Amino acid sequence: MREIRIFFMQAKLSLMAASIFRANFILMLIQSIINTLLHVACMNFIYGSVEEIGGWSREEMLVLIGTSMVVNQLFRAFVNGNQLRFVEGIANGSFDHMLLRPVGILYQINTGKVDFSTLLSAFCPAVILAVNLERLGRSVSLWRFLLYLLLCLMGLAILSAFMVCLYSLAFRFVRVSGLNNIYYILMNISEKPQELFSRRLFLGCFLFAIPAIPIANIPVRVMLGRTGPGGVLLQMAVCALFLYGAKRSVEAGIRRYAGGGG
Repeated sequence: MREIRIFFMQAKLSLMAASIFRANFILMLIQSIINTLLHVACMNFIYGSVEEIGGWSREEMLVLIGTSMVVNQLFRAFVNGNQLRFVEGIANGSFDHMLLRPVGILYQINTGKVDFSTLLSAFCPAVILAVNLERLGRSVSLWRFLLYLLLCLMGLAILSAFMVCLYSLAFRFVRVSGLNNIYYILMNISEKPQELFSRRLFLGCFLFAIPAIPIANIPVRVMLGRTGPGGVLLQMAVCALFLYGAKRSVEAGIRRYAGGGG
């Protein structure tokens, strides 16, 4: 498939460029270690006073946080930089070139450069996730773990589509850098158990408006047996909804786009 070949070619070029600045890999790894240890220390401090939060034990909470951090780093490594390039292209007119290429516009918006130093920073939270999953002492079948990985990929797709919907406002307002604050809020909420929120707030805000819950909560709940097939179907529905919304948002924006000289 052409898009897959293009992706691997772009990844190869990104790796060649990243190898020139090898110190970045070390710095990002150190930053990842510090950030992960701060999360662990925070949980140790909180759980020194309580047994559980919203029905979640310390180990379960760290699995949730680790999942959220891994999805976040994957988004920043593969998608975020390319979406920011898309926003800049609308402002400076280089978006014209994207319209002329014989590749789907959503594919171009979400893929391109791969940030391998950021990708490396997903290693530490992945280790914390695995260690605390082992400490839970629960037997997770291969099928359930593979389903967890699939749901995490859906969470990544939901996050990417949601940000495309936000960044599509650049077709109208041009400067939308302040929208990054919504991204940080979303990722912060994604580390919290959904039991901390009322059902109305959960359904009305953090599921279908700002999709924080599907990013990590649903995958972890499915893997730990906290929810059944309903959680999987909900994740699929939210994913389809936001992918459709991203497509329509970009199409509507293109109709408004005046071009580099407009």
